[in-house]
Amino acid sequence: MTTIKYELNLYDYIRILKRRKFVFFAGIISGLLFSLIYTNLQTPVYQAYAVVKIEPALIIPGVATEMLGWDMLHAVNTEVKVINSAIIAERTAKKLGLITENTPKDLASSIISSIQSKIQAERIADSNLVKIIATSSNKYEVAKLANTTAEVYIEKGVDDRIRRAKELREFIEKQLIDAEQNLRIAEEKLRKFAEETKTTGVGGQLAIELLSLQAKRDELLKIYTEKHPDVVLINQKIKFIEEQLAKLPKEEIEYARLTREVKLNEELYTLLAKRYKEAQISEADRVQPATIVTYAKEPTSPIRPNRVTNLSLGGFIGFILGIIFAFIVEHLDTSIATIEEVETYLGLPVVGVIPHIEEKTKRSHKFLFWEIKDEVATIKNKLVIYHSPKSPYVETYHTLRTNIKFSQEHIETRGIVLFTSAGVGEGKTLTSVNFALSAALAGVKTVYIEFDLRRPSVHRWFGVNRIPGITDYILGRKAYDEVIHTTTDFLLGGLEVDRIISTPGLENFVFIACGNIPPNPVDLLSSAKTFNVLNELKEKYDLVVIDTPPVLLFADALILSKYATYVILVYRVGRIARGALKRAKDMLTSIKANLVGVVLNDIRAEEMEPRYGYYYAYKYYTKEK
Repeated sequence: MTTIKYELNLYDYIRILKRRKFVFFAGIISGLLFSLIYTNLQTPVYQAYAVVKIEPALIIPGVATEMLGWDMLHAVNTEVKVINSAIIAERTAKKLGLITENTPKDLASSIISSIQSKIQAERIADSNLVKIIATSSNKYEVAKLANTTAEVYIEKGVDDRIRRAKELREFIEKQLIDAEQNLRIAEEKLRKFAEETKTTGVGGQLAIELLSLQAKRDELLKIYTEKHPDVVLINQKIKFIEEQLAKLPKEEIEYARLTREVKLNEELYTLLAKRYKEAQISEADRVQPATIVTYAKEPTSPIRPNRVTNLSLGGFIGFILGIIFAFIVEHLDTSIATIEEVETYLGLPVVGVIPHIEEKTKRSHKFLFWEIKDEVATIKNKLVIYHSPKSPYVETYHTLRTNIKFSQEHIETRGIVLFTSAGVGEGKTLTSVNFALSAALAGVKTVYIEFDLRRPSVHRWFGVNRIPGITDYILGRKAYDEVIHTTTDFLLGGLEVDRIISTPGLENFVFIACGNIPPNPVDLLSSAKTFNVLNELKEKYDLVVIDTPPVLLFADALILSKYATYVILVYRVGRIARGALKRAKDMLTSIKANLVGVVLNDIRAEEMEPRYGYYYAYKYYTKEK
């Protein structure tokens, strides 16, 4: 078996898609239908969101904020986690009335988990704005859920702030009491020591001055290093005072120590007293650490499923599947689609390409819900006599006749042209009739013999009787003049008068029907009588055209091909498998039939390749007015 190998180009792919357009569009439609069904089966999901503005400085009141070095980034990120927590979900459920104190624990836990799964808080960029997103299949609850969560979070923030302020106040209050006691003890010690020792107080003054210098140095070190001139100067002063203190008597040194202790306790007490007042103010202040910037609104449409996106995706997937399926079907198709394939696979030239003709006749009969087309009316539309003599459709048959005539080195002046095909439905009969008619219109004296004894149909096209015919003439039952049909018979048979008048050359055409069908057609065709009749007709006419049954079904064509000058194999693209076509060709060549080539029938212009671009004209020119 010969393997067809040739390089596919872009047009080949386009041609395949055109040939398999039904498969291609079926893939697209399937993708769209699947996505539409999938979209309609999905539960709509709605979404709404509220935006809150968080004030990190108000989250932890008073001194704690400064002591912890709280920064906005950490604070906002922490609050996002708080909003997503189960605590907020529980408070939200309670505020919405979904759970109460009497709700069973398992049910309450399930409701809280459900709310927690529906709420998602996220920070907006690098700001202190947080978006609280509620997602649910209930479009009427999402906005309420988002707003309630925001309100609950703010309420919790206020409660937490008050609680922290209270805890801070209580802590500072306890420290303030201790500091007051320590100050009194230190003052009492200093007083008693002064009374007992009668010191001058110089040590105390130096101690106070030393504390002041040390405090200044600490402030400078926050800005400068140890080597800075100001720091160096203060260190020198501190060293000098320390040396002065060292030279004082023991009593003065102790007095200086006690003085420093009193001073330190005073400063601590003053600081705690200030913080205590601030804590009291914070505890009384119910300022909100967050505010709602944007309230959630009831959504007008679901976020999922996205009908446009799903249909677009379904259409795209269908488009891809359509291409894949089209190429799969093309790959599985064992027929031959192009001239190049036919010539390569069969080793025979393509002697003719017959274009597809759109049906103009609309005669039909309705039967119940079905419309049955009139076969004869449909065929008549495709006969060359119903087309302009100068139309490309008619010219294709003239080209076919020329190609056949010059296919051999020795040109026969008179000849028998036999048309056959591998299987049924290839269009061999119509091709052979048009071939004979076109020759007659060109002035060639032509006789057409309906030798398809298995399925005769041409006599109906011309409106003449099947009997008598060629079989009756071969068997001697009828004379030659009794079996031939001419223009007069066609006129009586229903062929329009104006069509006959407007078709010059039709008088050169003679038709012989099949006649009575014998019990065994093979015996009749193999007889010497058939051979003699064909030779007789060959002498009377310039051209004898024979229509025969398919080669693979009956032996008739093989028998008659021995008498034929030229044998033509008609093939309708995509009709049968390439193996069957090859088998038909091999059967004809095995009996030494003069198989001159193949006729591609019913070819659509879009199925042809650019290298055979002249066939494209058919699609344009055959649209006759």
